[in-house]
Amino acid sequence: MAARKMGNHGERAPTARIKMSEVKIAMLGTGFIAEFRTQVYRRLDGVTVTSVLGRDPDRTRAFAEANQIGFAATSFEDLIKGPDFAAVDLCLPNHLHLEAAVQSARAGKHILCEKPLGRTAEEAKAMLDAAEAARVIHCYGENLLFTPDMQEILSVVERGTIGTPLWMRGREGHFGPHSPWFYENRYSGGGALLDMGCHVIGAFNFISQQKAEAVFAHTPTLHHRTDCEDNALAIVRYGEKLVGQAEASWTQRGGMAVVFEVWGDEGMITYDRSGLSQPIKVFSKKQTDAYFSEKVEHKQGWLFPTVQEYWRYGYYDEIRHFVECVRECKRPMLTFRDGWEVNRIIDKAYASSRSGKWEKLD
Repeated sequence: MAARKMGNHGERAPTARIKMSEVKIAMLGTGFIAEFRTQVYRRLDGVTVTSVLGRDPDRTRAFAEANQIGFAATSFEDLIKGPDFAAVDLCLPNHLHLEAAVQSARAGKHILCEKPLGRTAEEAKAMLDAAEAARVIHCYGENLLFTPDMQEILSVVERGTIGTPLWMRGREGHFGPHSPWFYENRYSGGGALLDMGCHVIGAFNFISQQKAEAVFAHTPTLHHRTDCEDNALAIVRYGEKLVGQAEASWTQRGGMAVVFEVWGDEGMITYDRSGLSQPIKVFSKKQTDAYFSEKVEHKQGWLFPTVQEYWRYGYYDEIRHFVECVRECKRPMLTFRDGWEVNRIIDKAYASSRSGKWEKLD
């Protein structure tokens, strides 16, 4: 992994514990991302998902059976009474992150939390404070930074191949999330910017190695029936000579789109992981129920499989890193402080969209 030290200034080190050979995990959530991440745990040695927590009893039992998880719970109290575990993988809907993180920290459990950390910076800071007070390991689950492609981009920047970065541009899009709760602001906290833009802004923060100073944003709702934005453009200023341009969309047709560019004073990097850029392209005249890639809208015609998707999307290396940190009692590359910083920028982006002005970060 890249040897950068983000978000650890002033943080308390995790409480020293006896190093463990077998890491036991409780999965919090039974949705798409929990299923995706469970695939990774099955492929790692020395780690076991012992339990799963869900809201619906039938769905939780079905998830446990499908993934060979021995214990299913529908409350945190019942989860704690079940088989012992060292850490949780928090994949619940956004509005449940704060409560689950605080409960886990108070129980002395290490935490890997799926992005975004909170619905707001206030929630994210409360999660950070709870984890720090409990001296547990806390890892912010920004998978983009763990993808093999982004690791190469970071390496090129660090070697100085393109000189000093001046402008960063990232775009993520698809035609909307899997679950209905994403489209209700009271549950999600925001739309495409919080859901997709957090990836891009997290990468900006990591590359810049400095705090954002101001943000200007436009967050319209163009198509979907939602009280959240389904498209967003945010311009983030880092000091006098570095800018990040984040674009996020829930109206991108044709599957997942991920584009990232860094323009430096001695060169540039361009990256495109959209469907048409995949090396394997399949044409099917008939309907197919086979899984090809996340967010694909159609079942015939041109299809673009993502080989080992869990690895290409960064989940394998992200989860392996977290497990190693728990096993070795180490601080993760990304902590809740990094997630809080992303939430701070997005809060100000929403404020800018309302005011029509640049909003400064404190």
